[in-house]
Amino acid sequence: MPFLRGKLLSNGIGVEGERREYLKYLLDDLERFYKRVSWSDEIDERHWKALKSFHRDIVSVVSSERA
Repeated sequence: MPFLRGKLLSNGIGVEGERREYLKYLLDDLERFYKRVSWSDEIDERHWKALKSFHRDIVSVVSSERA
């Protein structure tokens, strides 16, 4: 997760203010999700749905700043 956090927060993405704070929140939540899933025996449909939701939210924050 540090690689993703570094790329999104410090490598010129240009996310500032409230969007930056929300992106930090999403990345923290994604890290907690990753830890929970890594402890489970299997990955099921709800995990995939949650992962797609994280992806959608992160892309939304990053792409809306660039537009």
